[in-house]
Amino acid sequence: MPDSITTANTVFECAITPRYTDLDTWRHVNNSRIYQLHQEARILAHIARFGADAWFSDDVRLRPLRSITQYRQVTWYGSDVQARVQVLSCEQDTYRVRSDLSQNGQHVGSQECMMGAFVKGQRVDLPEDVREQLQHAATGTAEPLPANDYVELAKAVEQWPMRQQLSGRYADLDADSQRSEAALARYMEQARFGAIRGIDLGDLGILIAAADISFLHYRPGWAPVELGSGITRMGNTSFIFTGCATSEHGLQAVANSVMVVINQASGRPAPLTNAIREQLGKLKV
Repeated sequence: MPDSITTANTVFECAITPRYTDLDTWRHVNNSRIYQLHQEARILAHIARFGADAWFSDDVRLRPLRSITQYRQVTWYGSDVQARVQVLSCEQDTYRVRSDLSQNGQHVGSQECMMGAFVKGQRVDLPEDVREQLQHAATGTAEPLPANDYVELAKAVEQWPMRQQLSGRYADLDADSQRSEAALARYMEQARFGAIRGIDLGDLGILIAAADISFLHYRPGWAPVELGSGITRMGNTSFIFTGCATSEHGLQAVANSVMVVINQASGRPAPLTNAIREQLGKLKV
C-alpha cells in the first residue's frame, strides 16, 4: 500500500512498500511484482486526477494496449519504492503514460504504457472528459514506439518449440471481472519460465532486462490458457524470449522479453557460453 501521495502540476508521486510475498527465489522483488508496482502507481495517479471511484467502471474501461518495462536495477524488500508518473501524450483513442521507480536513491526501473478504452471487450474512443484532462496534463514527450512485429510472429504459435497449458483461475480476474493486466503479465513470465527452467546455465545466472507486452483483449474464460514461447534472437550476453497466451477468444497477449546472462558473483553481464547457445538453439522459433 502507498504510505504517501503528492501531486504537482502534471507529475504524480507516491511511495509504495514492497511486501514479503513479492520476493522471488533470488530474494529480491520478482519481475512480475515490479510490473504490478508500475500498475499500482499508474492507477493511483489516475485516481488522483479523476477521483476516488476512478479505479473501476461499469461502462468504458481503460486498459493497456502495450507496455514496455525496463528493469534497470534489482529491487529489494525492506525499503519503500518511490514512484513518479507522467502523461506523455493523448490522442482520440489512446494515451501514453510513463512511470519511473526509485529505491534508496537509485532509479530501478521505468515503464511506458499505451492505454486504450474498451466497452464490452471492444475498442472505443476515450471518453471526452478523460481525453480533455489527459491532453491538458500531457508533456508532449512521447517517442515513437518500436514495431511490435512479434505479435504477427505469435500467429504461428502452433509451430513454436515450447507449449504449456494453464487453468483459468478466479485470481486472474480484476475488479471489473476481466482477465487482469497483472495476470497476463504473469502469463508472460510463466511462458518464459517454462523454457528457462530446462536450461543448464552452469555457474551463471539470468535476469530479465526488459519486457515488451502487447495486450490484444481482456476477455475472461475458464478453458485452459495455452502458453507458447521460444527464442527469437541471441546476442553476446543476452537473448530474447518471445511468449504468448492464447485463450478460447484467440491470441490474448504477446511479449518480447530481453534476458541477460550474468556472473552471479559480480552481477555483471557475462558472455553466452557455447553450451548455453547450443541449448538456446533448440528453442529457436
